[in-house]
Amino acid sequence: MLSIGSFSLVTGLSITALRHYDEVGLLTPAYVDPDTKYRRYRPDQVGEARLYAALRRLQVPVDAMRTVRERGVEAVLSEHHERLRARADSLAQLIENVERYLEKGLPVKTRRIAQVTIVTDDLPTLIAFYRDAFDAAYHEEISSFQFGGYPDDDFFLVTVADQKQHPWPGGPAKFGLLVDDVDTAHARALTAGAVEIEAPADKPWKPRSSTVKDPAGNHIDLYQG
Repeated sequence: MLSIGSFSLVTGLSITALRHYDEVGLLTPAYVDPDTKYRRYRPDQVGEARLYAALRRLQVPVDAMRTVRERGVEAVLSEHHERLRARADSLAQLIENVERYLEKGLPVKTRRIAQVTIVTDDLPTLIAFYRDAFDAAYHEEISSFQFGGYPDDDFFLVTVADQKQHPWPGGPAKFGLLVDDVDTAHARALTAGAVEIEAPADKPWKPRSSTVKDPAGNHIDLYQG
């Protein structure tokens, strides 16, 4: 059997990587000396290790490598290709934003409408309409169509609420405002006559926010700008 040093030389995986792959259960040595803890590998493990080395150079995650035996290399690489394309698209958008800021300067935040919530009794039809009519990206986790990117000036959300499940029955509108300080703006709104719906709070999927109801019954979401 091969020592970990020799196995590293013939497979292209560093000793550190081999130890890590053993710890996470991806590539287990054929034998570990109970006294010295030295790892030993069989020659027939070289091919598998070289495959992992190649996937590692492509930055394929360890969790994806685990599925190679079950799903095959082609399926794993196809999935990784989609991840890389998504990352490339995100980087391209980020580069575009930086170039725009270099040309026009950083945007100055002001109060503006940033979100509208609409109620429907036929959610699938409405989702299909916005996708087909406007190519709007629908985010199921927040039940919203997103236009632009936060915190750019073109950022806007159209949130779709199912009338049967949403506590707001429709009628008056619901929209969001970006403000400099949510807590200050929330308190000022209450002083002016608004009714508190949700107190200011931090949530993992959106900026710090709160909700108030104006005298006409409209719900206003206040977002930390």
